[in-house]
Amino acid sequence: MTMLLNQMLDKDTSEDRIAELVDAVKASPDQRDTLVELLPEQHPIYLGRGTNQTIRLRGYILAAFEQVGLPERALPYVLDELENGREAYLVAAAAKAIRGLQNPSEAVVPFLFKAINNIRYMDDALTFEQYKPDWPRTEHTSALQEIFQSFNWLGHHAQSAVPDLERLYHKGNGFSDTIQREIKNAIDAIRATEPAGTRTFISLSLLQPPPVGQKKTDVVPGLAFEDQETNHLTSVEFFRQKPSIVAFFYTRCTNPNKCSLTITKLGRLQHMIREEGLNGQLKTSAITYDPEYDLPARLKAYGLNRGVVFSEDDRFFRTLDGLKELQDYFGLGVNFNGSIVNQHRIELFVLDSEGRIAKTFARLQWDAREVLDSAKALLTPGGQ
Repeated sequence: MTMLLNQMLDKDTSEDRIAELVDAVKASPDQRDTLVELLPEQHPIYLGRGTNQTIRLRGYILAAFEQVGLPERALPYVLDELENGREAYLVAAAAKAIRGLQNPSEAVVPFLFKAINNIRYMDDALTFEQYKPDWPRTEHTSALQEIFQSFNWLGHHAQSAVPDLERLYHKGNGFSDTIQREIKNAIDAIRATEPAGTRTFISLSLLQPPPVGQKKTDVVPGLAFEDQETNHLTSVEFFRQKPSIVAFFYTRCTNPNKCSLTITKLGRLQHMIREEGLNGQLKTSAITYDPEYDLPARLKAYGLNRGVVFSEDDRFFRTLDGLKELQDYFGLGVNFNGSIVNQHRIELFVLDSEGRIAKTFARLQWDAREVLDSAKALLTPGGQ
């Protein structure tokens, strides 16, 4: 087992071998940090794998935390899937992982409700009993069942959820009898437990993992860019002289909670900048993960359709070279099967006027006001 846990895993490691590692950790929970190391989207085990393979691997890893316990370092990945996930297997895995928290917390309640909205029309039968189960199976669960079982597990920590759970139960909302029973069981379990004497909170500092890939003194590397109007310039030319806000996305993204919403929010952020009279003082941009497909006309149409305004200081880019250097500098949470993105996280950065990263917003949904305030602070001498 020790040899299995310590082996180097990469793109050539088979799915079955990785699943064996997960099963070995289940038998040795003290080795759970081994699983945490496999969670970053850019980990080599995901390189070159299809999207479905990636979903299966990540889901199987996440679900294991219910059994081995959920470390704080893994929590942002779990909350990310609850808040943004649209794949039943991954959302179910994240709901199971929540039950591995040492201290139940009411802070997870909004994430569970978000997961219900995300998955209610995309639910599916699934199991985590083994990595490649034989179907059909008489015993299985679903993402919605796992979510409501997590409300059940929270007990009195989910007291704030009762009114909304009751509305879901009494309205029906097209839920099956099985799901209705799960909702009722959750309500009964919450009511049956004693009121919380003390509240357990999740520190917000845990929800945003520290930036990786660069030192605070590093400036963005000089790479060749092409913008939405086919203009050519370097990253250094754009990310200098003024603070910048840069988001990452790609137009073929199929998760509306990620790229499409990111660019829509970027358009709203531009509107806030204009409202506050900061035009000409801040730059905004978005860079595609998919430069071979996202040609200038496609970038422009995608932005315009989501309310983005383009100008000299507001542009979309694709790299003409150096995508790997860009990934390394920003520590981008993205991986590929060939040139096709197979998974990625939400990520936005605020850069100072020298092109250094001043603030990172990664994984969870970012707040436009917080982003703008971070950028505005850089307009003041000595601002951080």
